[in-house]
Amino acid sequence: MKALKAIVAGTIYTPTETIQNGVILIDGARIAKVGPKDEIKIPPGTKVVDNSDRIVVPGFIDMHIHGAAGHDLMEGTMEAVNAVGTYLARHGTTGYLATTVTASLDRTLHAGKTLGEIIRASQTSSGATDKIAGAQPLGIHYEGPFLNVKKRGAHPASQIQKPSTETLTKMLDAAGGAARVFTLAPEVEGALAVLELARSRGLKIGIGHSNATFEEAERAIAAGATQAVHVYNAMRPFQHRDSGIIGAVLIDDRISAELICDGVHVEASAIRLLVKAKGVERLILVSDSLSGAGMPDGNYRLGNFTVHVAGGVCRTVEGNLAGSTITLDAALRNLSNFTGLTYQQCLPCATLNPARLLGMDKQKGVIAVGADADLAILDREYHVTQTYVRGRPVL
Repeated sequence: MKALKAIVAGTIYTPTETIQNGVILIDGARIAKVGPKDEIKIPPGTKVVDNSDRIVVPGFIDMHIHGAAGHDLMEGTMEAVNAVGTYLARHGTTGYLATTVTASLDRTLHAGKTLGEIIRASQTSSGATDKIAGAQPLGIHYEGPFLNVKKRGAHPASQIQKPSTETLTKMLDAAGGAARVFTLAPEVEGALAVLELARSRGLKIGIGHSNATFEEAERAIAAGATQAVHVYNAMRPFQHRDSGIIGAVLIDDRISAELICDGVHVEASAIRLLVKAKGVERLILVSDSLSGAGMPDGNYRLGNFTVHVAGGVCRTVEGNLAGSTITLDAALRNLSNFTGLTYQQCLPCATLNPARLLGMDKQKGVIAVGADADLAILDREYHVTQTYVRGRPVL
């Protein structure tokens, strides 16, 4: 048995249950016991951390993030991963998918290869996790290059490609098993064949940067698409005689919805509509943050091009929105404020829901016996005061 640690908490959100005056007993990287204080025996010699005036929740999981703290994850370096991980941990995020942006095939393959090497080392080598600061990269999210030019958003038109199973195979092989999510526009010729190949390789499929009609979106969902990427943004607009991809997202329970909840990408009324239609159990908060997150206003890199950040809003030189600078702790507070739901009701959107979609909900996104000790400690206003990644305090 490794050194034991007991976190005493005023409130624990697991997130599906509430435990008042609780204890989380951590054995190394995992949770050994959790429950009310009067039911958990703390062994002699255990290090006790008193958070009796705080709230403890599962660490947040960001499925869609391009960078932060001045670094773009397509750099594919340990320096970039550590900078992003350190920044995210300050805001309670303990795991994330390193997300690419459409670029040349060579650049994409290089990013997939180097990120894959870092991710595999962190997950399989003894002690290698300790070499990564803060939040851990759980996999790669390939956003593109098989997108619709008409809804490209910040993705460069010159690098968007026709869907190709050959190209996808090269991308997945480069990642060496680290790819977890692939986003594409399902209406583009050849996209459904790519979708099927990605599914057969174990990936979850996001549909986005898409001009799909309702019928085209439904075909993709029937073929196995699992989530819609940053809903409302970079997709066919909703109209009462042409509901498009948004209509499919609102009424089809087979698909989850990513949401950038910064109040810039989507206004509060549209967020309330989405929550009313999907329910919080099918909503996944994402940051879609860029290298400018956590940095002063200025110019920052996204893949091979420059994005300008002003007042925390990211735009391309053409003026298109280009990701965000929000963090998931702020997104959760916003979701509660915008919808009137309690913080606890919103909490699964950044913890259990992404973990469940990724098939990791026995290990991540929950406070349960046997799960990784990925935890965020919050004050009573739901601001992060400490984060644990696999049992290690990182702040």
